[in-house]
Amino acid sequence: MARAHSEHRGVIPLLAACSAAGVIGNFLLLPALPDVARSYAVPTPQAQLTVTVYLVAFAIGVLLSGPLADRYGRKPLLAGGMLVAALASILALIAPNFSGFIVARFVQGIGAATGVTVSRATVGDLFAGSELARKIATLTMAMVTGTAMSPYLGGLIAENLGWRNGFWFLFAGSLLIGVAVLRYLPETRQTHGADNSFTKLWRESLAVVSQPVFLAYVVQAGMVYALFLVFISVAPFVMATSLGRRPSDFGIYYLLLSIGYFLGNLYVSRARATVSATKLMTRGLGLQLVFSIVALVFALLGFVDPVYIFGAQFPLCIGQGLALPNIMARGVSLAPDYTGVASSVMGFGQIALSAVCLQFMSFAPIDSWIPILSFCVVVAAIAWLAALLLQRAKGPEMQNA
Repeated sequence: MARAHSEHRGVIPLLAACSAAGVIGNFLLLPALPDVARSYAVPTPQAQLTVTVYLVAFAIGVLLSGPLADRYGRKPLLAGGMLVAALASILALIAPNFSGFIVARFVQGIGAATGVTVSRATVGDLFAGSELARKIATLTMAMVTGTAMSPYLGGLIAENLGWRNGFWFLFAGSLLIGVAVLRYLPETRQTHGADNSFTKLWRESLAVVSQPVFLAYVVQAGMVYALFLVFISVAPFVMATSLGRRPSDFGIYYLLLSIGYFLGNLYVSRARATVSATKLMTRGLGLQLVFSIVALVFALLGFVDPVYIFGAQFPLCIGQGLALPNIMARGVSLAPDYTGVASSVMGFGQIALSAVCLQFMSFAPIDSWIPILSFCVVVAAIAWLAALLLQRAKGPEMQNA
């Protein structure tokens, strides 16, 4: 069972860096995609494949790294993943053609994924209950900060040093983190003579997935992340086609969403142990639902300027920041002896549901806010209803948990 030892609190900044590395590896390249297309003489849509390939590899890495960390330990998987990401950064830097670049990005995504999954599994080993939710919130804040800042940093590197030099930055960061893991991270996997064979891990994975409560948490996490990911993917096109806004305008408003998400995570990470995780989760999901409806009403009434739409999305993102760490903590805690497996399945389900939603919304019109905001209301309602059903299924004991 996880225990919160004060001597382990110092590893949280290192685990936060591991968590941020995965998203930075993807978002740092976004502003440079036109430069990638020119360098390899490929169409822009083909250059965007580098992002898709990274996400696919990231999802695969998330699914595999948890069981492997339960089998071989947290430290070797986390250090190995960071070092693989560092090596892949060099391969991307020197790739002579676009095919080689795609392969390097795939390997980079696989390695970077360990930072997210194994970090969550590690805090699951060390902490429990509301303390676990606070630590996951800290890791999530690091990811949000990386997501918010890396496109800006990537743009500066591309404009002043050339887009390829961004991979020197990724190489150095991944290498330093990997070495720090080897040097400072203790092994936290609790063996106690447990059977960690792949057969046992497979059975444990099936046991975790077969729990309706766990699947409800996966759905909640997937809906929260899907709302965020789909909105930020579609909003730039709506702003450009229907409002004539520049790409940089979206960047400014996107920072507002990141701040909201960060504030929600910050509150969870600083909340007292007496604050009910269930109440934080349900209130966060309630905020998400209420302000998704507010944004849709704004659009229906003709208030389509981004200040109205993103103004409603700001408290919505605060709600997401309140809810998601508690959802993840509850899901991971359902398999206390195999937190790597639980973390992997939660992470993969989150990414997979988001990818399906993103693909579905790719067929929606982009000349109006109404389709994307209607989608936000639907997924917010699903997440909120799942939380209500969980409370009723688990009874009064969950209310105070």
